[in-house]
Amino acid sequence: MIRSLKSAAVAMASTVVATAGLVVGTAGAAHATGHGEGYYGVWASGVNVRAGGGEQCYLYPSSANCPDVQTTVSNPAQVWVYCQQEGAQSVGGNPYWVWVLTPSGHRGYMASYYIDNTTDWIDGVPGC
Repeated sequence: MIRSLKSAAVAMASTVVATAGLVVGTAGAAHATGHGEGYYGVWASGVNVRAGGGEQCYLYPSSANCPDVQTTVSNPAQVWVYCQQEGAQSVGGNPYWVWVLTPSGHRGYMASYYIDNTTDWIDGVPGC
């Protein structure tokens, strides 16, 4: 009985380690080509991640409509991009904002301009 419990525990630990390696391995790819939700690099320093402002922030993200700075992110950080939305403000000529999860666990909008991607709209990432 104890031997089978040890075997089961070792098998479970091996599965967890293998799964963690798979997740870390795919996260490292960072979806740099812009194909769907996932991790994307941030190319600038001190980029604000914003929230607050209620419905106006959700529908029309901008620094004015999302007044609460949750945190900042800097290169070489990667953020998890959930969705994107055309905002009330363009940054660097890019009108889109992305809803992200930061490495510190904060969620909010940031200007898509600061995402390391070749186009303004990130292919495969749904609208918010």
